[in-house]
Amino acid sequence: MSNIRNRGVIDITLIEDRRYVLIILDDIRWEFATRQEHARMLQDKLNDYLDYVSSGQAEEANPGLRPIIRVLARYPYSRYCISFLERVSAYVKGHGDICDIEWTHSPEDGPFEDGFSDDFIFDAGKIYPRIKKNWAKDPLSEVSLMSPDSTSPDYPQNLVMLRVKDSFVGMFVQDMGSVLTYLTYDMLPEGTDVAKLGDTAFDNLARDIRYRTSESKIPGIYGILAGGDFEAESLCIDSIWQQISEDLNDDIMICIPTKDLVFYTKASDRRLVRKMLKNAADMFESNRKESPGLLFCKDVFLYRRKKGTIEVDKRLTY
Repeated sequence: MSNIRNRGVIDITLIEDRRYVLIILDDIRWEFATRQEHARMLQDKLNDYLDYVSSGQAEEANPGLRPIIRVLARYPYSRYCISFLERVSAYVKGHGDICDIEWTHSPEDGPFEDGFSDDFIFDAGKIYPRIKKNWAKDPLSEVSLMSPDSTSPDYPQNLVMLRVKDSFVGMFVQDMGSVLTYLTYDMLPEGTDVAKLGDTAFDNLARDIRYRTSESKIPGIYGILAGGDFEAESLCIDSIWQQISEDLNDDIMICIPTKDLVFYTKASDRRLVRKMLKNAADMFESNRKESPGLLFCKDVFLYRRKKGTIEVDKRLTY
């Protein structure tokens, strides 16, 4: 049997009280992290049904009967969904009133209390930082998350942000189980201190994310692995670089051409540094063409072992 996932097909039809009912079967849960994609699928399905009605096919199939498009859901509707369906219904009423829009539940799956299933619940224990290069010409006074190599913004408006290491911007994501959702100011509890939230996010990162090191194909040049989500954020965890510098008995040079690629090597070995810069440049250029959204920066960082600090080495670039 077809459902909301299947385009160009009517899931179920029936005659009910002199009405021609066209049923959309929605068997997907309304969850905060996926609600926009869910609504897009529902909108596409509704558009198919509206096309069927407006083309005259519904009248041809059952002359004289009022068409009804009914969403039949397996799980509770959320406030987001109900608001969406109300807007669709009002639009149809105001543009020809070609049919009615209804929404209900499968009788065997109820009863339900609709309206709350995908409300966002802030959980400080699941907040993590996401840092990006501030590509603005004057990063100390303005913010631009758009890389010169990007063609479209990747982030929602009204993001919660704070400054990180002068030329970088820290944002926040919450682990929603299946996806990481960027936090906007309207998602924060009233009175939230963003600076303290930043401390919490980095503490969570150090607590929950396992960072591993691996030698690259070039002996003496290493990479940091963290599952593909938080490699670049290792730049802000001093304990990682302290341990690495002790293991290598040297200051550390670091390159992060993309958000999931962190290279490092001994600062005293100029030959390895040059090779690492060349490797980082190749990766940056490759992603400039193929995945501009992954670009991180062309800065070269120096971890000074005695000071225990990371800073941009302005003498080098790639």
